[in-house]
Amino acid sequence: MRAPMRNLRSVVRPRARVCVIVVLAVLLGACGRSDDDVASDASPSSTPSSASVESPQSEAAPLPKPVQQLEIDASEYAFKISPDPSDGLKAGWTLLKFHNVGVEPHQVMFARLKDGVDMSKLAAAGANDSSGAGAIEFVDMIGGVSYIGPDQDTTAMVNLTEGTVMAMCYVPDANGVAHALMGMTTMLAVSAPADVAESSEPGVEKVLGTIELSKDGYQIPNDLGAGWYHVKNSDSALHELSLLRLGRSVNEDQTASLVKDLAGNRTPQVKVEAVGGMGALSAGFDGYLHLDLADGDYLAVDFMPDPGVPRPHMVDGYYGRFSI
Repeated sequence: MRAPMRNLRSVVRPRARVCVIVVLAVLLGACGRSDDDVASDASPSSTPSSASVESPQSEAAPLPKPVQQLEIDASEYAFKISPDPSDGLKAGWTLLKFHNVGVEPHQVMFARLKDGVDMSKLAAAGANDSSGAGAIEFVDMIGGVSYIGPDQDTTAMVNLTEGTVMAMCYVPDANGVAHALMGMTTMLAVSAPADVAESSEPGVEKVLGTIELSKDGYQIPNDLGAGWYHVKNSDSALHELSLLRLGRSVNEDQTASLVKDLAGNRTPQVKVEAVGGMGALSAGFDGYLHLDLADGDYLAVDFMPDPGVPRPHMVDGYYGRFSI
């Protein structure tokens, strides 16, 4: 493993509304956006600029000890989870081993219903709002993994909280229909926290650095060596970290066109490979992501929208390029 990082790449974006919309719109009947929807909703935005900021170096923190591990196979259109979650899940940090065994890109995102909310209340909140904006106050997005292509794997940790949690894939198909609408949703019952003693054994994995989803954009370490990273949302809006490896280098204008194509669910002119990332995190939430990125050029994008104007944050400038 490499030493902890000092420098962070800061991707600055224009200020957007601090309210957020959750992907639970998928569960309430919303479909993927069309090209016309994205174009008509989009307001002018500037291409983000990059700036380097110093991060004080500190001793690498240990990775939290997980209370359980889940192997998740994603296919068209269902999750296979092992061990069987119907046998019971415990609240606490949960190690996810996510495998795409299908032929389309897939992800797994976790949303927890807030205390006192049931599915009928959630459905009623979104009955006359296909965007899902009316449902946001009833849930917390607690992370997961962003989408990966067929025959790919990725690893992350999420902090499951006691209550009803939904695992879902909201990646759209070629027609813009989210996979969750085709049945790619699983309800999980999470019980009271388990008591797990801190490990003092030698060789415990360390966290190499922090990726921050800030109000000014992604704060990404300059050196993304192979290993674990703490991902936290310090903004007041919902954000996602979706990582795409680019087939070639792109300039600012080409990046803006690429982002517009991705937002419109169109095939971009530049070849991209989905290599994972952190699923949507509500304000103040965090998770851990294991990265082992090949050398090349990358684009980090946020597919999450704001309430009432369901276009991805990346259309408003929440994206950034980096290289390994």
